[in-house]
Amino acid sequence: MGEAQGDGTSSHRGGGCNGPSATDNGFREPEHGRVQVTEYHIGVDSTDSAELGMCTTYLGALIIEEMEKLPVELSTYPELVRLNPNVPWKTRGNGAVALRFSGRRGQERRMFDTCCEMIEKYSIMEDPQTNPGLVVISGNVPEEFTETYHEALHRLMGTEEIIPLLKEHECLFRGWKNGRGLIGAVSAVGARFDEFTYEAILYRNGEVKDRERLVDPGSVREASRKHPSTFFNVDDRGDLVCIPHSPCPVICGIRGLEPVDTRSALLEVSAGRAERWVLWRTNQHTDVHIVAIDSLKDASPYSSVSLDVVVDSEPSYHGGGHLSIPVRDGSGHTMTAWAYEPTKEFRKELSGLIRGDSIRIWGSVREGGGRFERGINLEKVEVQELEKKRDLVNPRCPLCGGPTESMGKGQGLRCKSCGNREGLEKLPMEVKRKLSPGMIEPPPTAWRHLFRPSSVTPVKELEVAPPFHGLLFEDHQ
Repeated sequence: MGEAQGDGTSSHRGGGCNGPSATDNGFREPEHGRVQVTEYHIGVDSTDSAELGMCTTYLGALIIEEMEKLPVELSTYPELVRLNPNVPWKTRGNGAVALRFSGRRGQERRMFDTCCEMIEKYSIMEDPQTNPGLVVISGNVPEEFTETYHEALHRLMGTEEIIPLLKEHECLFRGWKNGRGLIGAVSAVGARFDEFTYEAILYRNGEVKDRERLVDPGSVREASRKHPSTFFNVDDRGDLVCIPHSPCPVICGIRGLEPVDTRSALLEVSAGRAERWVLWRTNQHTDVHIVAIDSLKDASPYSSVSLDVVVDSEPSYHGGGHLSIPVRDGSGHTMTAWAYEPTKEFRKELSGLIRGDSIRIWGSVREGGGRFERGINLEKVEVQELEKKRDLVNPRCPLCGGPTESMGKGQGLRCKSCGNREGLEKLPMEVKRKLSPGMIEPPPTAWRHLFRPSSVTPVKELEVAPPFHGLLFEDHQ
């Protein structure tokens, strides 16, 4: 399709909308005086490229700086909104951004035009997967936008579902190329987080494409130690996991549960070429993409699910080091769960499961086709109850009590001490299992953005603690 555009206003004439209130989203109440003020919401998605660089959060940082030249101010945390991780056409982590401002009425057209110019300037349009979308509205967020956010977490959506909604509410919007980014833009604007975390991100200039980051590893380790509410910075071996290796503008991202702690940790990281930072509120590490189901027959392709199952037969390794685990639910429906080679120890632990073990699984549903059947790509597993494992062992000799040994395949047993071969048969004996009930999770390097580790309890109460962004030209040269 060509560019999708909308030239309505976002004032929602004709009855208004029942959107989130200022309190729901953490907005600071605008001052009331002679100048009439309102709230503005900007949603942007699909501007980056996994291979060629760029990052939609970086563009969000630049947009914030440009918007604050207008008579508006950022009224709460910028929001990094992760959507369905199973979307086949995602650019990287399937993350859109929402920026919320308060200020003088009548600014939406200027805000929209400025955003359009910036998207055209910075987006990686040559990547076929990059299809930007922009939405700008004023006033309350339509309830349907929030419904779209929840839908976009769990299934595939098309622009044919989004554009009529934007026109109905007279929003300013534009989609470039096939316009698929409008799905994320609307979802980001409509997002409401019941639980959330924070991520403070440090950026270099977007024109720098080096895969190497000039970060002092010791400063990251020390910042993590000093600020214990942060996580996903350093793994158990002391290796850094918060630094990307792509040509994007992100230098480092510190994730955490307290906004001040998270921001402080990032600003204590020693990094070259750093230009700016933003503290994002995000739905990362909340499992919000997971839907609990009762039966494998309800595991829809491209969704992420959790359910109780029983191991149906022994796990087995396949080419590339991937592990398959046949499972069945309480109704007898079967499917194969997969743990892939990059999950390392996670895969190794799961290989110790046996037929009859009761487990709960979390994972994304892979569409079947060709030589691949439908299956579940595992994110984590809870071992609930283990079957008793029995092996056949050699008995003691009934005559002398000595140890016995095999005479060879099909030739029976013999006492090593007295040579007796009568009355000797292998005996079943319970074997101690290496596994025990509890959670089994992959290492941090294999976490998806929305994956909720057992060590993290997401935040429920919003603490508004500005500043939300800043420049670092002098401090981090």
